[in-house]
Amino acid sequence: MKYTYRLFVLLVVFTAGVFSCKGDKAPGEGVNADIPTAGKTTLYVDNTVQPIIEDVLAVFHSVYTRADVTQVNLNETELVNAMIKDSARVVVMSRLLTDEEESNFRRRKITPVVTQFATDAIAFITNKSAKDSVVNLDEIVKVIKGGTSDKIQKLIFDNPNSGSVQYLLKYAGVAKLPSGNIYSLKSNEEVIRYVHENPGSVGVVGVNWLTQRPESLAEIVSDITVLGVDNVKIDKGAKKYYKPSQSNIATNSYPLTRKLYVLNYSGREGLGTGFATYIGAFEGQRIILKSGLLPVEIPTREIEVRSDL
Repeated sequence: MKYTYRLFVLLVVFTAGVFSCKGDKAPGEGVNADIPTAGKTTLYVDNTVQPIIEDVLAVFHSVYTRADVTQVNLNETELVNAMIKDSARVVVMSRLLTDEEESNFRRRKITPVVTQFATDAIAFITNKSAKDSVVNLDEIVKVIKGGTSDKIQKLIFDNPNSGSVQYLLKYAGVAKLPSGNIYSLKSNEEVIRYVHENPGSVGVVGVNWLTQRPESLAEIVSDITVLGVDNVKIDKGAKKYYKPSQSNIATNSYPLTRKLYVLNYSGREGLGTGFATYIGAFEGQRIILKSGLLPVEIPTREIEVRSDL
């Protein structure tokens, strides 16, 4: 019923948009020319979840051929700064804005439209030659706090300002990364390539880069080890380890998961609204499910059972 309602709303808005675009201006011209299914807009995306948004946008564009959404991938700090400076209005992030970050929009009486569309995970990867295929979370925390670990020679992040870094800093209860044994590159792709070529390193990436890897990384990803992580919150007896699989994310067995949102601070109905509606409705959620991430609601399939068989 919820999916039916969402798609009905999108259809109504699309119909209204068709008539609104019959004037002299083409979709995308003017400040407010874009509508939920047509025109031009820019979507700013946390680069730790870049692959899934690329896939959803590809299908969205195939369905709504008059829509032109440009995806710009940035780290979390760049996304927030762009929103504060008012150069980004619709973003995909792994967290909500804080009260302080949102204050500028409140002063202008802009109410955000927030669409949670998936849950993903922070994954740890290592070289195929590593003896261990698991890691204790307290070892990771120890290194993030500036300590040393015999099991983690190098902890490699995609970017010092990424959502992955901010998530783990908050988890460890520290304000910034220490200088020892921790290295930052420029992207998740670089982390994957570095770990593949350098034994002894442990990389930190968004799991989306592993479950939905680009073709250029397919062979490399298949030749690295995704580490299992313990979860002391649920295992009080014998220690168990969980990989960031879709099922372990769904059952909260994997300890490092986070929600993904489309945050719309445009203050009006537009192409950003249409994309958020699409990714949160049946078709978008089905793409999320196939990607290996966990959709907000798992799409169901109706099977007709015939008694004459």
